[in-house]
Amino acid sequence: MAKKKSRKGFADNLVGFFIGIMVVVIIAVSVVIPTIQTQVTTYAAAANASATVVTLLNLIPLFIVLAILVLVVGLMRF
Repeated sequence: MAKKKSRKGFADNLVGFFIGIMVVVIIAVSVVIPTIQTQVTTYAAAANASATVVTLLNLIPLFIVLAILVLVVGLMRF
């Protein structure tokens, strides 16, 4: 009986953990990425940057998404 109760608690904690992770991912993708993209576009237009600099600046949101992905995978260790 005690094992079933502890497994139930584990499942409840796991569900709560995944809900928390999904909230963090949704906020990061819906707020951080558009904000960074807007700032990169504004800077590239205002600074009259070269094509190489614009290309590198446009990669910043991709690196942020990769960092979020690595963070989520790292947090899934239990």
